[in-house]
Amino acid sequence: MKLTVEDLTETYRLCLINGKYREKNRVDLELIKSMVDVAERGLLFIQEHSKKIKKESLDWTFVFRDYYEALRTFIEAFLLFDQIEAESHQCKNAYICFKYPQLELDWEFLELVRLKRNAINYRGEFLRFEDWNLLKINFNLHLGKIRTIIQDQLKEYR
Repeated sequence: MKLTVEDLTETYRLCLINGKYREKNRVDLELIKSMVDVAERGLLFIQEHSKKIKKESLDWTFVFRDYYEALRTFIEAFLLFDQIEAESHQCKNAYICFKYPQLELDWEFLELVRLKRNAINYRGEFLRFEDWNLLKINFNLHLGKIRTIIQDQLKEYR
C-alpha cells in the first residue's frame, strides 16, 4: 500500500474553504474532560492487554488502532478549546499542526497513522509487531505533548 502524505498548508486550506471546520458557541470543559478520561482509560486498557500479545500475533493491529483512537480523541479535545469541530481526522490533524506549530507535532506521522488506520478499517490490512514497534515511540511522544497541553489548558479554566 502506497501512503502519500499531502502538504499541510494545502490540506488546512482545503478543509477551511470546503467548510470542514465548524465553530462551537463555547468551550465545553465537561466534554473535554470526558473525552480525555475515555482516551486515558482506553490507553490503560490496551497497555495492560498488550502485555499478553505474542510478537507473532496480528493482534498488534488492534493495539495500533486503540492508540490511534486515543490520539485522535486527544486532538479532538484539544480543538474544543478553540471551539472548533472538524469533519474528518485529516482536517483535525491539519488544524492542530497548522495552527499550533509550537507543539511540534509531526504532520507526516499523524497522516501516516491515519492512512494506516484507514487501511485497517476499510481494506482489512493488518499490522505486525515490527510495524507497531516502529510507531510506538512516536505515538507516546505525541500523546505526551497533547496530554500536557490539555492539562495546562484545563488548569487555566479553574
